Amino acid sequence: DTSTDEEDEKLRLHRIRQCAKADATSIFQLILENAEDLPVNNSTASAPTLTKDQFQQSIQTLAKKVQYSTILPLATSMLLVGSSVGVISPIMPFLADKLDLTTTLYGIVVSSFALSKMLGNVPSAILVERHGRKPYLVHSLWAVGLGVAGMGLATDWMQLSVCRMIIGLGVASLTTASTLTVADSSTPLSRARTFSPLMGAFAAGMAIGPAIGGILCDTWGIQNTFFAVSSSYCVASIWNHFGVNETKRHGELWEKKTLPWHSPDAIEALTSLSERSSNENTESVSIPNAVKDTTEQWTRLLADKHVRPIVIMNGFYMSTFAAAQLTLLPLLLTSGGTTATGTATGLALSATSMGQVYMWMSINQVLSNPIAGQLADRSGKSAAIVAGGTLTSLAVASVPLVCSYGLIGDSVLDWANWPMLATLSFWSLGGTLLATAHVAAVSDEVNDSSRSQAIALLRTSGDVGYLCGAACAGISADLVGDVGLAMQAGGAVFLGATTWFGFKSAALNKLYKR
Repeated sequence: DTSTDEEDEKLRLHRIRQCAKADATSIFQLILENAEDLPVNNSTASAPTLTKDQFQQSIQTLAKKVQYSTILPLATSMLLVGSSVGVISPIMPFLADKLDLTTTLYGIVVSSFALSKMLGNVPSAILVERHGRKPYLVHSLWAVGLGVAGMGLATDWMQLSVCRMIIGLGVASLTTASTLTVADSSTPLSRARTFSPLMGAFAAGMAIGPAIGGILCDTWGIQNTFFAVSSSYCVASIWNHFGVNETKRHGELWEKKTLPWHSPDAIEALTSLSERSSNENTESVSIPNAVKDTTEQWTRLLADKHVRPIVIMNGFYMSTFAAAQLTLLPLLLTSGGTTATGTATGLALSATSMGQVYMWMSINQVLSNPIAGQLADRSGKSAAIVAGGTLTSLAVASVPLVCSYGLIGDSVLDWANWPMLATLSFWSLGGTLLATAHVAAVSDEVNDSSRSQAIALLRTSGDVGYLCGAACAGISADLVGDVGLAMQAGGAVFLGATTWFGFKSAALNKLYKR
């Protein structure tokens, strides 16, 4: 038995050496292909040689490349998902009016999504690391579709909140898997530009969706529109199943070995793979122990002076996003707040006009995504966060003032309404910068082993901000009796957070240079 074990160990080490040799050969060929001014070597007896400068240049060229073969199928999925989200955006305030919800209850409904997403972030990070990325890019969309269909059947705010919580759990898995797919396929020199196609595709879907959603709501009604959106999530899930590749190492085998809905034959066929022993040890870790380990990792990450400001700033951004863009802006544009303080009179827009507003914002996000990615990679993620926060906070504070002038012409997109269009454009540009820079910044600050938990921590901070922002926005708007004034207060708070982050980043950069 001892001799057999020794032979098995020798065979395993031989396989490892063979794999390492093959990997080294492949890497060297890539380096040669990307080296500029490589001298021609006519001798067949010796391999081409590289100078140190050529080697460094080739490595940088490889590091800057975006792996479009991996990203584009996922970007197509994000286009479908973004379209589905965009269809719902202009309908939500009309659903709130149908169910006779107050501003406070509407804020609670919006924030319920963040509550479940926040609770699902830690399990999602653990499970995506355990099973791979692709399973959760597929099956999470079915959960989202189920929740959306339920929203069409909801008759009160509690049922609506439960459906939103189901959607939140699905989105937690989806965002974890998609973010780690991008992190697997990128480097610090290409990460923001790798995120950009996904952000651009999602924003493109958001640009198409609102116009479609407004028309569908006015023609089909609210319930049938939700059912149509639910079906589109099922289509996106099927696309991910056939079109998206696994980026986690040995991800396809890992999926077949651990997921309960795969056949016993697949599990039995893989038991002979001794190379998977390390992954099997990972699988044996219980969820409670994994949660404990996650808590310890998050504590260490929050102690990092470079990571902590990014996490806090992301929380403020998502708080502003949930409060202003998802809760108060729809109410301001449809019912308009009040004239009691003269801050905002509202526009009383139809579902179709609401779709035009969100379409305009999404089109601006599509156009600004490449610029945002390049700015974040070249000027630095901290600079992009400060610029995005400044633009967003000023735009949020300005929208109620612009709304007080009313709507000119028959369409929101009439150029006579240029103050409104310009303000929304700056808002979209700021949001694009922030969405791209936060994830790229925190990914750059941690090593590969901590990246999934760092991103999970970042998302959780955003969910806490989302939860607090939506709920507090609804309560504050009811207390002061003015939706516009509540928006301006939120803009002022976010401007203060941006200023703090700017000074903090400058101090850290100065200390690092010393």
